[in-house]
Amino acid sequence: MTAFSNKAFLSYFVSNSLALLGIWIQKIGVGWLTWHITESTFWTSFVTLALMAPAGILGPFFAVLAEKWNMRKASLVLKILMFLIGFLIWYLQLINAHTLFTLAFLSILQGLLSACYHPVRLVFVSIVVPRALLASAIGLNSASFNASRVIGPAFAGFFIAFYDLQVTFLVAMLSYIPLIPVLIYMPLRSRKIDLTVATKYIDSLIEGGRVALDTPIIFKGLFIVLINAFFVRGMLEIQPTIAGEILNANSSGLSLITASAGLGALLASVWIGLSKKTVGNHINLLVPMLLSGLIISSIIGLTNNLYFMSLLFIFIGFSTTTVGIGTQTIIQLEVDDIHRARVLTWWSSISFGSLTVGGMILGGVGEFIPMKFGLIVLPVLGLVIFKSFVYFRFKNSFI
Repeated sequence: MTAFSNKAFLSYFVSNSLALLGIWIQKIGVGWLTWHITESTFWTSFVTLALMAPAGILGPFFAVLAEKWNMRKASLVLKILMFLIGFLIWYLQLINAHTLFTLAFLSILQGLLSACYHPVRLVFVSIVVPRALLASAIGLNSASFNASRVIGPAFAGFFIAFYDLQVTFLVAMLSYIPLIPVLIYMPLRSRKIDLTVATKYIDSLIEGGRVALDTPIIFKGLFIVLINAFFVRGMLEIQPTIAGEILNANSSGLSLITASAGLGALLASVWIGLSKKTVGNHINLLVPMLLSGLIISSIIGLTNNLYFMSLLFIFIGFSTTTVGIGTQTIIQLEVDDIHRARVLTWWSSISFGSLTVGGMILGGVGEFIPMKFGLIVLPVLGLVIFKSFVYFRFKNSFI
């Protein structure tokens, strides 16, 4: 029996998945608009990555606070605020008033709200379903989030290519609405709360990191996330820059490469969703997926053929989504209720922080030398770092 047998979870899953897609549709739309305003690889990467940067920097701090929040109220307030920012982005496009400043400012605000919401989202699923369905709900929730990170941009590319940015931002804004009544009326289970958070904030923050580092399987998972995010995911997050700088493509070209990555993510989500959800099954997938992602990412820098690059993006979407879902599910299953938000947000910080830095480096490189050189060299460097760490730290016995 899967968590879909629980009506409350099913309604939450569908509405939350729509909201997640809206975030990423908006992100790609903002990035594409920034490229057209500035034609700068750095500023396009900066604005595009502003959605993830706050989660990478502030995530653990919000996670400690979130463990004492009322999850229903916190989710409602944050989602309504995110909807209002989406409205502003759409309205400024409607009146043709966007500038680099408005795009950067609103993206950073949305990123701050996403950083607050991320630990809430991670914990929320554990109070929706009974314990017997928790593993299934965790896997489905993880699949929804990780797939939306790549499928959302695919939808964005479609709307930009066949309609325009005004429609793209409107769809993104409206996607938040279905989740709001669901959050208001759905029944929730009670959960354990660490009552020491208010008086021992720093200790609670450090404790989450200590639990992550002292649990070998979680430590290994976080290291894989670090390499994957920095050297592979960062490239996926700046697809508008790649479409404009390397492919010299129009919105149709952007649509094709984002849809290709989305297809890969969707295939990975379905594959993992149908597989047995155990820690052993997930951990065995991580290293092969990481290594294939690094190799294929480097090959992308060797081509400027739209169709071949799109094929490669299918494999990148598949591998990065598998790593994301696998590592997140391992943490969910290995950590207790009291530490879950803190440990999972360390995962988020490493993931979002690393892909932000990796993407910014690629964007910065594109200001001085052809970006394709960075796309070739960075994944090779990641492969060398990973193999060196495994050899010296684990004597080639990583899993």
